[in-house]
Formats: sequence, structure tokens, C-alpha cells
Amino acid sequence: MDDELHLRSRDLDVVVTPEWGADIATVRDRHTDSQILYRTPWADSAHRGAWAPDSQQAWQAQYRGGWQLLCPNAGDAARVAGGTWGFHGEASLLRWQVTARTRSSAALSVRLSQAPVRIRRNVAVHGPLLRVTDTFVNESRGSVDMAVVHHPAFGAPLVSPGARIATGARTLSHHDEPHVRKPWTGSGLCTLPEQGATLAYLSDFDGHWASITREDGSLGVVLAWEGSALPHAWLWFEGRSTTALPWFGTEYVVAVEPASTIPATGVEKVSRDGGDLITLTGLSRISTTVDLAVHHDPRPVAGLRPDGTIIFQEKSNVL
Repeated sequence: MDDELHLRSRDLDVVVTPEWGADIATVRDRHTDSQILYRTPWADSAHRGAWAPDSQQAWQAQYRGGWQLLCPNAGDAARVAGGTWGFHGEASLLRWQVTARTRSSAALSVRLSQAPVRIRRNVAVHGPLLRVTDTFVNESRGSVDMAVVHHPAFGAPLVSPGARIATGARTLSHHDEPHVRKPWTGSGLCTLPEQGATLAYLSDFDGHWASITREDGSLGVVLAWEGSALPHAWLWFEGRSTTALPWFGTEYVVAVEPASTIPATGVEKVSRDGGDLITLTGLSRISTTVDLAVHHDPRPVAGLRPDGTIIFQEKSNVL
């Protein structure tokens, strides 16, 4: 088994870790030698199966930063099928098999143990564009209700106070009031503050995309995804504010997370409250694609085309 898969284009170096949930551990901009994704201070000492009193603390102890796939659960642990789906599900905790690889792409596969679902992943890089496509296959004849959330987290040098967030979402709701949707514009998160912490949800998209641009405009990323299976996005911001473990007031990180499901209360509660989940009927499948593009243009972003071309505004309307 390969511990790391190194993929390369003229613009990006990407590292995928089959041993760690097929996480995307590194997206490095070759023009500036900048690592785009966040990395935890304990990444080098994290190990699978770290002891903790509950599944959330265990997941955090193993969290090294980067980009995870959360499935079949996302958020709080949930009672399902006579057992428990742990915090953020099991997909990011499993060893994946590498089924094919080239210089610029890799295919991987995993069979979940807590749900009758096989996931096939294709990761490909071309120029400044990284594309991640996942196919979820129900291998049973019964239906499976599940969550799928992509968890890419971004840190310095991209993310710092003053970094700008733009999105095709029209509304934002906060975790403590998930059913109260307010306009995204003017939400206070369009420009990252010096300090703060929030978990919020983006919805009602005109186009399913979001961007983060460094304060000086010298570096930026755009995420885009197809919205039928992933109609929402989680927005997690930790700005040296949470003093509880594992953050201790030291970390500055933001994640924009394309999501099937809000809020982050686990599939049991979401189902009970009538929220969005992905339902895989017997022997069916569904695919999702998330694109990430890196740029060095200070203009405000207005979207990302399917071919990876970034759409820029000529005049900013970001507050």
C-alpha cells in the first residue's frame, strides 16, 4: 500500500494519503511554493486509533488538516441500524485501496463497514485545477440514508485576517439557529476578522461555488461543485478564539465544505427533523464532483466554469 500518492501538473503538487481516508493532505501552488491547505500542529504525531473518550475527540486527535470526505455521517454521532455512526463518519478513518494511478491522477476505492456502501474516488490535477469525483454505490437491496460532506480546510499563507470570502450562496444560517437564514452579504464573514469562531451553513445558491482570496490578492482558491447532491456548504472558522481542546486559542483556519446535509447534528437528528440527506436505494449509485482552482488574481471572484476557468468580477461588490 502506498502511504502517499504524489500528483503533479505544471501549477500544482497534490498529495493523497490512501492510508488516511484518501485525504488530500497537500495542495501546493508551484508558482509561490505555498501549501494551500491547513495542517494541524499535531499532524506529525497523529495516529490512527488514537485513544479518546468519544468519537468526536478521537476524530480530532487523528485530524491532520487537509481535505477529508465525511461519510456516511457528518457532525455528531448518530444511532443508525442498531449501532452508532461516529462523529464525521468512517470514510476518513479507513485505509483505501489504490486501483489506478498516473503522474496526474489516481483512483481509489473503499468499502465502508458501518454501511453497505462502496466509494470509488478519482483525483485528477490539470494545470491549476484539482478535481475530486466520488461515486457512492449501495451494495445492498435496502435503502441507505447518509450524509456526504467535503471538508477542505485552508490556512496560512492563504488564510489570515483580512482574507476575503465570496460565494454564490444567498443565505447563511448559524449552527445555533440553523433554520434562520439571513443574507450572506453583510454577514460579517465576507472579510475574516482578527479573531472569532463560528460554524455556519451556506444555502440558496445561485451557483454552487465559494472562493477565498488572500488579503493582498496575491493568492486565492475557488471551490465549485454540482449542487443536486450537495446543495449546501458548511462554513467553519476558527480564528484563535476557541480555548478548549484541541484548539487552545492558537489556530487560524477556515473551511468551506460542500455538503448534502445541514446542520452538523448527525444523520439521526437530521432525519428526525426532516433535513436533507442522500438516499441510496437498493443497488443504486450517485456521484459528486468538487473542483478546486488556484489563482493569483486580485479581482473579486464570480464563479468557476466546468472547464476550470475562473470567472472574475471587474468591480467588487464584496463588503
